[in-house]
Amino acid sequence: MLKPLIKFCTNEPYLVMIAVIGMSLFGWFSFRAVPIDAIPNVGENQVIVLTPWPGRSPKDVEDQITYPLSVSMLAVPGAESVRAKSLFGYSFVQVTFADEVDFYWARSRVSEQLGVAAAQLPDGVSPQLGPDATGLGQILYYVLEPPEAGMSLADLRSMQDFVIKYELQAVEGVSEVASIGGYVRQYQIEVDPDKLRYFSIPLDRVMMSVKSSNQDVGAKTLETTGMEFILRGKGFLGADGDTTKAITDLEETVVDQRGDVPVRIRDVATVQLGPDFRRGALDFNGAESVGGVVVMRYGENPRDVIDRVQKRIAQLEPALKGVSIRTVYDRTGLINETMATLSNALFEEILVTSAVILLFLLHLRSSLIVAICLPVAVLISFIAMRFVGVDSNIMSLAGIAIAIGTMVDMAIIISENVFQRVAETDPNAQLQAGDRSRLIQNAVVEVAPAVVTAVMTTIISFLPVFFLTGRDYRLFAPLAFTKSFAIAAALIAAVVIVPAMCRILLFNSKSSKTYAFITAMSLAGIFAALSRFVWSEHLLTWITAPMWMIDLVISIIGFALGWQLVRERVRPIEEIPTSRLVRWFYAARLRFALNHKFFAMLLPALLLLVGLGAWLGLPRVLRPFEIAVRKVGTELNDLPGYVQMKHSFEGLQSDDWISLD
Repeated sequence: MLKPLIKFCTNEPYLVMIAVIGMSLFGWFSFRAVPIDAIPNVGENQVIVLTPWPGRSPKDVEDQITYPLSVSMLAVPGAESVRAKSLFGYSFVQVTFADEVDFYWARSRVSEQLGVAAAQLPDGVSPQLGPDATGLGQILYYVLEPPEAGMSLADLRSMQDFVIKYELQAVEGVSEVASIGGYVRQYQIEVDPDKLRYFSIPLDRVMMSVKSSNQDVGAKTLETTGMEFILRGKGFLGADGDTTKAITDLEETVVDQRGDVPVRIRDVATVQLGPDFRRGALDFNGAESVGGVVVMRYGENPRDVIDRVQKRIAQLEPALKGVSIRTVYDRTGLINETMATLSNALFEEILVTSAVILLFLLHLRSSLIVAICLPVAVLISFIAMRFVGVDSNIMSLAGIAIAIGTMVDMAIIISENVFQRVAETDPNAQLQAGDRSRLIQNAVVEVAPAVVTAVMTTIISFLPVFFLTGRDYRLFAPLAFTKSFAIAAALIAAVVIVPAMCRILLFNSKSSKTYAFITAMSLAGIFAALSRFVWSEHLLTWITAPMWMIDLVISIIGFALGWQLVRERVRPIEEIPTSRLVRWFYAARLRFALNHKFFAMLLPALLLLVGLGAWLGLPRVLRPFEIAVRKVGTELNDLPGYVQMKHSFEGLQSDDWISLD
């Protein structure tokens, strides 16, 4: 199967390159589509049930809410454990599911079970599901900065609760916007107990009067003069939105009646507008402030959600009466730094690989072949990540970054073997297209099976990672997936792209000077255009020189590269000084190792001994030798420095954190 594939890629190089370009574009779109976060989500697959019961002690909440809910949640299908916590006025129940259970399927099952459990709860208690987010869902924090004229914390909190919060919750991908700080505005009725005793009115009568008065009453319709009128009684307190009118309506609420004289709220209590009791505050730069936390929905792309929230904030700010929304934290910076780690590693690896190949082969086109394979393999890895469902984070991208060092090896091995076979041909001989194809095919087939075996060995070595369970699997599996994807993609690039590009770029005969001049001038023009319209801002920050001079230097570099690309010749290894130096040095060391096998094996044996000592501890590793020497009548512990050397490696401490299935 491998040989026909190599033959096809060599015979149809341009068709292969068109497919590579299409695959690269698809990989770029996959890169943009894969959710990108800074850190992996190692949290459990859980659903939280929150039940408020204001004013109740933790003991009452535990007995009447937490325990009935916990027992009922045990019947949810797929639930692995149920954990609960009772606080003052609140009950939290956490239902944990297996990792393979769909997140929203679990929420629907818990929601169904809540309907059964609600019958066992006290009247007026309504349990509710927590937001459909994970522990890493908090992606953006912001504070509200008042206008220059000033604004109270209560007004800022009201604007946050009734304007900003609803606007941001409507953004696609946002699960919840939590408000922090300030004062929650409420209407407060301070009852005078002496007046209640004077009128002989119980407190619950006051509460029921306020509750029953705050409602509209609907009636039928009335038809007159050919028109139909809807009858209703307006009873909502402060229906027009005026807080002063609402306070007046509350004060005029009738509690009881003595004869023909009504007893109103103002007769037994004082009505005012005040802050709710709070148990926390938001401090920003030493002063109290009001802010919010944007929580992302499960499975969304954090960077896209943050961009959408920032756009909505920019649209909303002009309508906030001078209040500005200041972002104090968003995960974009951390995400960009995480992506920069991969991009920098990829860029540096391409430069180093190209420089090394150029140094040892003194051939520009050979380094270009290997340099192209690396980004293509990374883009193919993102295609696999998209279909498998692996998100981009510091662990998954670390797998690609770690694999970059080995990804270039396969392309180097194949291209170097092709280079050597092409160099052995006579530069003056006019090879036919079929002869060049067979030459490249034979060179690739010589080393391709060994490359495939090496790649399969590397991928198989990561199989134990996939047997991890729980948080260990969620943490390390993305790294194993992406490293395997990257190495497999590099193998595809080496077997498919390298033969095709060698057919296009590796030839031993020189092109004509006219063709070389046209190519060099074209490349010089392209470099000059890039310097002027694309690289100008970056170049001016690094170089203090006129722009025309920078364009001239870059165009000269482009001309030189174009001329070299067309006119350079594939030379044998024996004619390249750097390669001859490397072969001489390696051949001398190899002859010494083969002639003195015992001394050559001492170093790896010593490294193996020290490695076992670092893992298991030197006292444990050296114990068999001590027992054997002690039988002869010698005590190794009496040797100067032996005990200190033996206890320099105590071994790794055991840790039960890692769990395998």
